[in-house]
Amino acid sequence: MVNLAEIGAKLTAGRQPGQELSPTARAAIIGAVAAGASQSAIARAFRIDRTAVYHILQRFESSTTVESKPRIGRPEILTCREKRYNLQLAKRRPQLTT
Repeated sequence: MVNLAEIGAKLTAGRQPGQELSPTARAAIIGAVAAGASQSAIARAFRIDRTAVYHILQRFESSTTVESKPRIGRPEILTCREKRYNLQLAKRRPQLTT
């Protein structure tokens, strides 16, 4: 039998507190619940709050996906290429930026 703590440790290795879980980790949480593990045991194994497990399950039940929702906000105006060009131009001719 696979140890839940080992899976949780491997999937959350290097994760900073407050950083979102990967879709793989969310899928493992859903699988662990389906296998009969308690939400508290899953939270301990993945080193997250029990309410986070609850919210992952609620989101999966409502949308049947483990992917993050797209971030909201104003779209970027400049492309990466345009940003690089502006930076190069500012370095070559600093008087343009003053």
